[in-house]
Amino acid sequence: MNRFHSFALASLLLLTAQQALADKVPPKADQKSDQKAAQKAAAKPDEVVEIDTEDPAMKAAVKKAQATFDDFIKTVSVRNPNIGNISVRVALRDGKKLEYVWLAPFTILDKGGYKGTISAIPTIVKKYQFSQQVPFKRADVVDWMYTEADTRIMRGNFTTCAQLSHAPESDIKELKKRYGLDCSR
Repeated sequence: MNRFHSFALASLLLLTAQQALADKVPPKADQKSDQKAAQKAAAKPDEVVEIDTEDPAMKAAVKKAQATFDDFIKTVSVRNPNIGNISVRVALRDGKKLEYVWLAPFTILDKGGYKGTISAIPTIVKKYQFSQQVPFKRADVVDWMYTEADTRIMRGNFTTCAQLSHAPESDIKELKKRYGLDCSR
């Protein structure tokens, strides 16, 4: 695999591992610092995969994520034990700098909008940190994802599918099989 595909794989692996941690029962107060330290140790700055906003496949992926976001919210708002690894990818800004990061977990705020926890180390927008909670709006969302436990199929994750559209077919098949990534929808 070339460097780009290794990054895509690392990003997917990191997201999956962090989601598994996020989906577990919240730790007791004295375990929180140990858990945060373990999460920070697991994350590496080079695991962030940038989005090429000029790529037609990426533009289509973001458009698809935005068009289906309301259905995603309806699906994940129901307490369904079959659904896990729930995450959203958003655009974070720091002045003129822009970076796309996955947030997990995230919550819907009472007065509209959302709040989520950054699940990778930002490398461009330095005012943000790994595991920091940030508010975001629907317009900031560029992707979403969740995994169905019974079928082991990952839904959404359109930006990763767009990134993989440039990968060798053997890499694509391997990732789809290993993570249940469904790029057909």
